[in-house]
Amino acid sequence: MRVMGSVVFTIAVTAPWVAVVVAALLPASTGTVARAAAWVTGTGAVAAVATGLLAVLGERPPSGGLWAGDPVAVLMLMLVLWLSAVIQVFAVRYLRGDLRQRWFAVWANALTGSTVVMVCAGTVVTFTVGWIAAGLCLVFLLNTYRSLPQARQGVRRAGLSFLIADAPLVVAVLILTLAVGGDVRLAQVGSVAGILPEGMVVAVALLLVVAALGRSAQFPFHRWLPSTLAAPTPVSALLHAGVVNAGAILVIRFSPLIAPVAVAMLVIFAAGAATLVYAAAVRLVKPDVKGRLVFSTAGQMGFMMMAVGLGAFAAAVFHLLAHALYKSALFLSAGTGVARHAEQRTWPAPEPSSRSRTVAAALLATTLTVAVLVAAKVVLAPQATPASLALLGFVAFTAVVAIAAGLRRTMTTATLTAAGIGLTVLGFFYVAFLGLFDSLISPAASMQPASPWLLLIPAALLLGLQWLARSPRTAGGMHRVLYMWALAESTVSPPTRIEPVRARQKEVVA
Repeated sequence: MRVMGSVVFTIAVTAPWVAVVVAALLPASTGTVARAAAWVTGTGAVAAVATGLLAVLGERPPSGGLWAGDPVAVLMLMLVLWLSAVIQVFAVRYLRGDLRQRWFAVWANALTGSTVVMVCAGTVVTFTVGWIAAGLCLVFLLNTYRSLPQARQGVRRAGLSFLIADAPLVVAVLILTLAVGGDVRLAQVGSVAGILPEGMVVAVALLLVVAALGRSAQFPFHRWLPSTLAAPTPVSALLHAGVVNAGAILVIRFSPLIAPVAVAMLVIFAAGAATLVYAAAVRLVKPDVKGRLVFSTAGQMGFMMMAVGLGAFAAAVFHLLAHALYKSALFLSAGTGVARHAEQRTWPAPEPSSRSRTVAAALLATTLTVAVLVAAKVVLAPQATPASLALLGFVAFTAVVAIAAGLRRTMTTATLTAAGIGLTVLGFFYVAFLGLFDSLISPAASMQPASPWLLLIPAALLLGLQWLARSPRTAGGMHRVLYMWALAESTVSPPTRIEPVRARQKEVVA
């Protein structure tokens, strides 16, 4: 069984690179470049599932040398390969007859292979190589339709952000490797930090945090993600379902060094909270489906980084998996979303709700949400850390806002029943999987997380944001100021030089 585990793991890791070679060598005239590459990556995805099953049976991937071989690596391996395979299958039809089909297939699989190296890496040098390679491959993917000025602008912004944010990672890795005279296993970075001066440890932790914030489009690197709207839908799906999640992976992998540094954890939490509130405000004024998805991703990444800053690494990994699956589905169905949104615009405007209905909706939503989540926590996970309880409280707050908004519009027996059933299923599912991930991911020793009480700040800001958005008459001038600011922030500035835009080149398919 040990030999079988090594074989299937090797197939999974090497499949994207084989797909790169296949896509580069196949004749473009056959029109099967994207399909062949997708099938090869799909083979790797099947091998990744086999690796996961063998890990459940006690046979994990090889943990020596360059590979971590822990539960996080196995989970990320399956996620990356399956998402890439599904998105590439979608791209087969999306890019049919497109002259840039080969370009997408090559760089999408190069991005997949680089991400696999990063998430499975067992040493700091291997992780850094995969991290930088994934950033470069994403920049090339964003350049798929380089004739578009908007695409070139996205490439410039993303490339510049990655260059600025990745430089601190390289410096931090150089410090660690020079301290011991060679490569360091990620599980041992905590012991390496023990031989460095205290001030140097804080500096290295902050350098790593800067890199994580840059890749996940957090403050102050939040502007590169909205500039990628010109990317084709499969590229957007790969970006939003995979690449932006890398920030949390970096912090979790280097947690033996980062987690004991209180200022680093506080910076992570503060950046995540600021990005969450910012993205929630800007998303309110975005009229286009894809633009709303972009700022939704930024906000979700903010929530994930808040969880990391609180030391809730298991919750962050679970959120990463759920967000990747959910957001990839949303982007691949964006065309359907556009049609549905166009139809909804013809519907009559809903009647304004009375104050009594608003109060009743808020009370019912609060009672229902708190009851379900408390019951799920007592039944499924009675032992809870303050961070997990605080995070669960924040989840309850957002659920109350969402359910209350729905009940405020329509409050009937059917909607109350649907809300109760849906919340019960999702609440127990969420708590159960949090408990599962808590058992798989060990917290870092000597962790100094941000205070859970800090969650009250973004919660209050989000509540105020909802009030300003839904009560324009009461808010008065503040509502207009918020609207104008959010509208300005949601508008990506045009390229400085206006150039003619060539239409997408298509092959004539017989």
